[in-house]
Amino acid sequence: MKRVVLSVAAALAIACSLHAIACDDPGTYLLVGRFYLESRDCLGTASTIDAISGNGPDPCPATCLVQKDYDGGTAVYVTATCGPYPPDLDPAGTDPRCTKALAAFGRNDTCKPDGTSTHPLPRDAGTD
Repeated sequence: MKRVVLSVAAALAIACSLHAIACDDPGTYLLVGRFYLESRDCLGTASTIDAISGNGPDPCPATCLVQKDYDGGTAVYVTATCGPYPPDLDPAGTDPRCTKALAAFGRNDTCKPDGTSTHPLPRDAGTD
């Protein structure tokens, strides 16, 4: 009987130790955002921008992120995930496309495969 009690106690001690280690592990979370299509002035559907080490942050106001492409160009994303962001993502919002990207996010304008979008800006009727 003593051996069984010691085995159970040892198993509990190991389980508690593993639980403590797991709780200290910051884990990873996905940085999710929407790609801005400048030519259509709308956003793609939500997709993963990067995997981040740490606990998932709380939601934040929309942030424009600019990422350098491998060919020297840049891509613009809008995210509602708080930072810190990876070093290859610039959250300064100084890129001229950020204003339009954030506006598209605000009106929830998603690009559709047929070339239209869900909430486009009204077209200017012009003058007669």
